[in-house]
Amino acid sequence: MTTPMLDITKDVCPMTFVKVKMGLQKVAPSGKLNVRLKEEALKNVISSLKGEGHRVTNVSREDAVYILEVERGGS
Repeated sequence: MTTPMLDITKDVCPMTFVKVKMGLQKVAPSGKLNVRLKEEALKNVISSLKGEGHRVTNVSREDAVYILEVERGGS
């Protein structure tokens, strides 16, 4: 099964995390979601995800865009 990709590179805070949260609601518990985002949103999105009980399992970079691999937490 392919991991879904959510692109929030055109969004700004707080919509970045709102969209990630909505994307995770479509993923089964312990399922994964890949998120494309700009550096400006990176720190806040990772912090908010951890605060909500999700886990960032990988961070990679393609030019000016970061890709987070997020594992949905139980909440």
